[in-house]
Amino acid sequence: MRTFLPLLALTCLCACGGDPTPEEAAPNVAVAEETPAPTPAPTAPATPVPSSDAPTPTPAATATSSTAGRVSRYTSLSDCRVVRSAPDEAGFSESSCPGLGDYRLKLVEADGRQNLLLVSGGREHNLRLSSVTSGGFSELGKRIEWRGREQDGSFRPDALILRYDVVENFDQPTRPTSYLLPVSLERTPCLSAKIRPGADQNDRARAAADGPGKCL
Repeated sequence: MRTFLPLLALTCLCACGGDPTPEEAAPNVAVAEETPAPTPAPTAPATPVPSSDAPTPTPAATATSSTAGRVSRYTSLSDCRVVRSAPDEAGFSESSCPGLGDYRLKLVEADGRQNLLLVSGGREHNLRLSSVTSGGFSELGKRIEWRGREQDGSFRPDALILRYDVVENFDQPTRPTSYLLPVSLERTPCLSAKIRPGADQNDRARAAADGPGKCL
């Protein structure tokens, strides 16, 4: 019995002293894998190179910018002041109305028709609005659009646009034709276009007002 016990202990020691199993070697491998790799130094971002395809300004683009610099200002015929009237004479009345720049307006009504005169430098310029329409009963819109540019802090108009409603079908007096009438102020004030109703009527009227300004 005494001989058996030392042999059994020796056998156990031999078994415990063998090669490590893969599971026992794993901790050394894991430690090696967790060692952080050196972090590369950050590099500055590359500066973008301007594209050679970028458009460059042209004289045409400059001209477009100049045209785009035109602006509109407005006055109202609701602010007119009657200076003369003769109700017994086909309902005649004459009113003084505010304008812009060196201009003021004179609204004349008689026989169910309205006309406008521009007053500047002591002179009156009759626009004879009915001469470009059928001559039917007519009425001006209440708002006057002035076109021009801002110069030295003040607005300098060189055109205006009127809305002019004319009864062209006497069987339908409540359905007038609504024209826009650009007026040139560059030389002697005069009508420069007659814009019929339709798509983009306002844009077409402004384009005509900003144009050469030839009289009809």
